[in-house]
Order: sequence, then structure tokens, then C-alpha cells
Amino acid sequence: MFSKEEDKMVNLGFSSINEGFDEGVSQALNFLTEIGTGYLSEKKELEAEKTVVSIKEIGKAAALQGMENAAVNAIRALEKILQCSVDQNMQDTTVRVLLSFGAIGKTAAEQQMEMVAKLAASVLGKSGNTAALLNKKRETMAVIVGLGEIGKAVTKMKLPDLSENTAIFISCLGDVGKLTAQKSLEEAAVGVELMLQEMAAAAMQENLQNTVKNIAISIEEVGKNAEEENMENAVLQAASALQTIVSNTGNKYLNDASIAAKVALESFNELDIINNEANIKKIEAIREMMRELWVDSR
Repeated sequence: MFSKEEDKMVNLGFSSINEGFDEGVSQALNFLTEIGTGYLSEKKELEAEKTVVSIKEIGKAAALQGMENAAVNAIRALEKILQCSVDQNMQDTTVRVLLSFGAIGKTAAEQQMEMVAKLAASVLGKSGNTAALLNKKRETMAVIVGLGEIGKAVTKMKLPDLSENTAIFISCLGDVGKLTAQKSLEEAAVGVELMLQEMAAAAMQENLQNTVKNIAISIEEVGKNAEEENMENAVLQAASALQTIVSNTGNKYLNDASIAAKVALESFNELDIINNEANIKKIEAIREMMRELWVDSR
């Protein structure tokens, strides 16, 4: 349970958002950040996680109200807690913070707040690369889920220069995916491919041909890195995702995207990949794990 002072500051954050009062939100976030890092230093992880949830909810509420500075400040507050949780090797808090970036970024994207969404993606991208390099699977998966959810939201929104915005998320996911393949984190590589496939589906709904092309290329790159590391499930998922894109783009007359996906798919055609029940179950288990991570974080 929170102390009366903590409850008071959380309430100040939300009431300040309702009033459009940035200074009050900053005061609440500064207090919660200090308390949260203090809990982590004292190894009080459950208390720290509650603080993370409060900051996340304040950040989402700020985004919903169009308060860009307040939403940015929430992300910055979470960055400080992230650094502390990483230093203290507190995995559960780290995962919750990473997913919180995704939650705020997704809400911001839905409100057409480009800068906030891009900031959340930037923090996640850097964190994902670090986690993958250190072979931290749960943290890497949390980054992938967060990036993918923001990316899907951006793809669905009518933002100016949409292709540039979505390219950022495709690039971030692709870079994490290639690194996870190189580090033999197969579940994470499959996770990236699944998220890219979901982004492609959203892009096809909006007839975003260049976005679908870029996603197909990114999936191929992750798959080829996985092939070099003999990661059968990741190669299979890459081929499966590309086949799905080929089929769906053909139905929507997205000719350039369809051609790009076909070319990418052909690079896997000569591989002896057995699409058996064990492979399918493994990929579905990864999909479900990612879904549960996101549901738990919202």
C-alpha cells in the first residue's frame, strides 16, 4: 500500500492533468521517481513496481489530454527508475518499466503525439539492444512487445509523413531482431518477426505500400540472421510471415509490396524447413507469452 503522502502525490498528478497544470504533474512525477528509486535501493521491488504503475498511468492520462510535456516527463521519470532497476538487477521492475514505455507511447501515437511516441520508441530501442547483448530474454521480449504496440498504433493513425514515422519503428524492431538472432535468442527473434507481421497487417489495412515493403525486407534480414545461427523456428516464422504478406498484398493490389515480399520469400525457398506441429506450437507459445506480457502491462 502507498503511504498517505504517496497517495496525495498520485492524486496531485491526475488532478493537475485534469486542470492542464504541467507544474503539478512535474511535482508528482519528481516525487514518485524519488520514492521509486529509493524503494529499489532498499530492495523493495513490489513497492517500486506500484510506483512504476502510477507513473505509467499519469503518463497515459497526460497523453490522452494532449499534454506533451507531461507525457515526456513521465517517460523521463521511468528512464531514471529503469536505470536504477538495471543497476540493482531487479528484473521484474525492469520489465514493467519497459512495458510502461510501450503503454505511454501507444497512447501517445493514438493521440497523434509524434514526439512522445518517437521518444518512447527511442528509449525502447536502446534498451532492447542492450538487453539482447546481455542475453536478457525477458527484458528483450518486453522491448519487442512495447515497440510493436507503438508501431502498430502509429501505422493505424493518420499522421503527417506516416512512412517516415513507421520506418523508425520498423528499423528499431529490425535492429533488435537481427541482434537477437546473432545472440541466439531465438524466442526474441521470433517475437520480432511476429510483431513485424502484425505491423504489416495494420499497414495493409491502410494501403501503405512502402511500409509493407520495408517490413518485408526487415523480416527477411532477421530471418537470414537466424538462418546463420541455425534457429529453425525463427527461420520458419520469417518465411511464414512473408508468405502471409505475399498472399494479402496480392488480394489488395499492393503490387510493389507483393513483389518485395516475394523476393524476400524466395531467399528461404531452398531451405529444408519442416513446418511440423512442434514448430507451430513453439511459435504459438511465444505469441501467447507476448500477449500475456502486454495484457499485464496495460
